[in-house]
Amino acid sequence: MKTSLVKQIIRFIWISAAVAVFIHLINFIGSGWSMEYITNYKYVLGHFAYAFIIGIFNIVFFTLIQKKYSWRKEPKTLIILGIPGSVILSVLGFFLARFVHSVWIYGNSFDSFLSNESLNNYVFAVLIAIIVSLAFHAYYFYKYGTEAELRAQKEIVEHTKAKHKALQDQLDPHFLFNSLSVLASLIEEDPERAAAFTTSLSKVYRYVLDQRQEDLVSISSELDFAKVYLNLLSTRFEDSLEYSIEVADESWYTVPLSLQLLIENAVKHNKVTEKSPLVIKIYQTDEHLIIQNNVNPKANDSKRNGIGLMNIRKRFEVYTETPVKVEKDSDSFRVKLPLIQTQNS
Repeated sequence: MKTSLVKQIIRFIWISAAVAVFIHLINFIGSGWSMEYITNYKYVLGHFAYAFIIGIFNIVFFTLIQKKYSWRKEPKTLIILGIPGSVILSVLGFFLARFVHSVWIYGNSFDSFLSNESLNNYVFAVLIAIIVSLAFHAYYFYKYGTEAELRAQKEIVEHTKAKHKALQDQLDPHFLFNSLSVLASLIEEDPERAAAFTTSLSKVYRYVLDQRQEDLVSISSELDFAKVYLNLLSTRFEDSLEYSIEVADESWYTVPLSLQLLIENAVKHNKVTEKSPLVIKIYQTDEHLIIQNNVNPKANDSKRNGIGLMNIRKRFEVYTETPVKVEKDSDSFRVKLPLIQTQNS
């Protein structure tokens, strides 16, 4: 912020100098092309003082309040604070500019300066400040309103792309291949389990087909799907995979298939063996649905699936300002999905 403010000040010095020269040339023409006027540098310094001091007061003021408040979220607050604040600071800047003009540039005493001050000197300044401040806020209100609309349209496009990408990424072909391999072995070993496995597998794909057009789904339905999906994985890995689900309040909403993608990532990036079983926990806090697994990375696995997590982040950003959080330590990896209320959609 400091670097940006310094750049604005430097740029405004040049702008103020240009304004001062422009006003001086206009007054030069109005003076009947007087050479005495055009060569008097004090006039230029006076114009510069007014332009620079009043402008810099407003630049600093607006930089500070726009750092604290956003045009996107709090436009009314910015207008309520900005207009009177800008007018007050412009009048104070006008007073300081008059002081610089009278005392520093023309060498008058401070007492002489004060004796010539009156409220009438500031009526015109107040009117100009109000007009300029209103114009400034009208411009920014329109600008950020237009940008907000464009941003909303862009988010819709990005969300659509993310949904497409998510559907393409769901249920990796390796999962189907491995599931069919398990099914083939179960048919010979245990026909009843093979039938149950086939039913669960069909439920998984049915859920994917049913939810592909949905923006949000209830946590209860997503958890039901996760249980079926985890049971399939448990059949495949037997004692090498353990899981638990502890969610008290299922009245919230979430992005469909987010749990499946995170479970799939846990299996993809960690060893799943009897000696090193994969333990997956799904539980809830006041603001998040948390998917956690122990960390036992595969030898050739250098990092998590950043694309999948990015996909989930983008999809959640459409419905809530609470970010998806990713936490990792030496023992566990956690992804915290924000809970979404129906009105957020």
